[in-house]
Amino acid sequence: MKFSTLKTDKQGEHLRLWDSAKFFERIQTDASRNLIGSLRLETTPDRIRQYRRYAEIPQVAAAVELYRQANGATGVARFNGLVVLEVRQLMGRRDCEDVKRAAMTMPSTLAAFTGVTGTEVILLVRVSRPDGTVPTTETEAEYFYAQAYHRVTPVYDSLLPCRITRMTPSLRHAFLMPLDPRPMTRPEAVPFHVVATDAIETRGDNADAHLLTLPEERDFGEADMTAYFNNERAYDQAVCSVEERIGNVPRNSNEWYKVFVTAMATELFSMGWPEEETVCHLWNHLRFKDYPGLTEDFVRMLVVSVYDEERTRRRQPSPAVGEPLMQQIIRRMESRYVFRFNTVMGYVEYRPNHSWNTPWQPVTEKVINTFSTDLQLAGLDAWDRDVRRYVNSTRVRDYNPVEHYLFDTLPHWDGHDHIRALAATVPTDNAAQWAEWFHTWFLAMVAQWQGRDTRYGNAIVPLLVSEQGMHKSAFCRSLLPPELRQWGYTDNLSLSDERNVHLAMAQMLLINLDEFNRISPRLQQGFLKNILQLPSVKVKRPYARHTEEVPRLASFIATTNMADVLTDPTGSRRFLGIQVTGDIDVSQTPNHAQLYAQAQAELNAGARYWFNDAETAVVMAYNRRFQKQTDAEMFFHQYFEIAAEGEVGQWMSTTAILLHIKKRAGSLLQAPATNAFGRILHGLPDLPFRRSNSGSEFYVRAKV
Repeated sequence: MKFSTLKTDKQGEHLRLWDSAKFFERIQTDASRNLIGSLRLETTPDRIRQYRRYAEIPQVAAAVELYRQANGATGVARFNGLVVLEVRQLMGRRDCEDVKRAAMTMPSTLAAFTGVTGTEVILLVRVSRPDGTVPTTETEAEYFYAQAYHRVTPVYDSLLPCRITRMTPSLRHAFLMPLDPRPMTRPEAVPFHVVATDAIETRGDNADAHLLTLPEERDFGEADMTAYFNNERAYDQAVCSVEERIGNVPRNSNEWYKVFVTAMATELFSMGWPEEETVCHLWNHLRFKDYPGLTEDFVRMLVVSVYDEERTRRRQPSPAVGEPLMQQIIRRMESRYVFRFNTVMGYVEYRPNHSWNTPWQPVTEKVINTFSTDLQLAGLDAWDRDVRRYVNSTRVRDYNPVEHYLFDTLPHWDGHDHIRALAATVPTDNAAQWAEWFHTWFLAMVAQWQGRDTRYGNAIVPLLVSEQGMHKSAFCRSLLPPELRQWGYTDNLSLSDERNVHLAMAQMLLINLDEFNRISPRLQQGFLKNILQLPSVKVKRPYARHTEEVPRLASFIATTNMADVLTDPTGSRRFLGIQVTGDIDVSQTPNHAQLYAQAQAELNAGARYWFNDAETAVVMAYNRRFQKQTDAEMFFHQYFEIAAEGEVGQWMSTTAILLHIKKRAGSLLQAPATNAFGRILHGLPDLPFRRSNSGSEFYVRAKV
């Protein structure tokens, strides 16, 4: 029996075959420059794909022996008669060893060893037909593997102290090269006999397209309606079974619900249900019944008692007698809730420990008091400071929602240009140029989230200019996917409060400067111009005792109904002014997954996400149509003409030009300072100037 490993590097994809005995020897040592040991030290299991040397780790396909075809693709030489099972999210080495020992009690287990992160166990289970044979073609083997997976999984669920991690069965399922100094093996394992019952499903010609694709990592809060309906169906079946068994207990008696809860807890424990999920289902089932003494706390007490008794009876790990108070607090809290520290928002979040999606909520003081009360009602001498000490500790895992979305949830880019297609939904008289500008800005926004450039921030702001009612704000909101938009987008930020602006730049992903014309020239040329180029900001979070410097996340976009809104006299190179000529098409929801997959792929390929000098010059020239003219500039054009070199004109200093305008305009002119007027003249296109002893001089011709 030979296992297959694949590894891709700069020279291409390398296929290697291992004899099973040699493979089990290989995984006992970290032979490749401490590759896996460093992974376990530097990353957590939910961020494994962010490991800097992730690409160097080979992928192992144990169920099949692969070979290289003439066209370079890989094919299946033979099926090894193995099913690969994984148990993930274990707490450490002791839990892994317990799972391995329990799995080896099954005679069909060929091997059990710890996976690459040290928090999962991989089981290799021998399977065959009743006559001892296995399929010989890939199509038959694929179908047989799926059948075997579904037959074997519940059997091992009943043996192990925790459930098998569910995944879509695939003949080419691969796991990363593991590391286990003491793998458990049984070369004489007896095959588990599987009888395939349904018709064989044929696969398409592109069966090799997703070779050795790792199963998608599932987050605690993943919305999984299939799992939800399966749980509901299993609960209904348990109710029918229990009611049939306790039929001799009168339904109208006060003792019926106690017997019912006890029997249901026993039944659901045998199905592998988590303790908290059992409590929630039973209480939601009984909460509307009018039974004396029926409360959620009573249901919870019965379930906890049954689960402790069942663990002891089935020799499963149970809480130690006389364990420290803090350990009891942590155990009870982790059985009822799941916690994570949101590194973007800067606070701890929690949700009930269910198996389907429940919204995450911040842990506030009110929630802390609720936790403390529940623990005291459970008989623990717990104080709110004990709960707060645990919640605000490093025992709560870090969670970055931006990294999770970009690195853990996005599919592979399909190759279509989704970013420029989204730009095309904005009608403008400069469509081609706008598509290129928007593409560069979109890449800069994603690069800002990733922190690719620690020296400069995304200083470019698309400015959508149109009449009212053309869906500018709706377009801006649609740029973020719903899972990021609900907390990462704002369009009501006031620039007058600098502290809130800095905090928003650290927590928000996209800030819409809606009604941009309301921003005063002073703020536009001063504070706004400064914050746009910041790569990081100094913030003091609410209730914090010190100021911290954090990376800036936010990029900016702006909308306005007025055309003359840019006030920087030296030119507005930080804005991408776009005249919207018609209604923006917001009827279709953007394909956010492919939008950001494209941005990720292009950034990883080295695409440029900043504007070079030539592009900046084009932007500044285009923005002149949106420039707001001051009184002094209007009077300059009224009383002077720009004279080119060689034409009749004269060199005049800034002061001389300003005095000439004052003399002719009189009280109609609110005269600016000489320096400010000089900046206005420097910003005029095609106006020749030179340096002299008296300062800047401009070549102009006075109008009669």
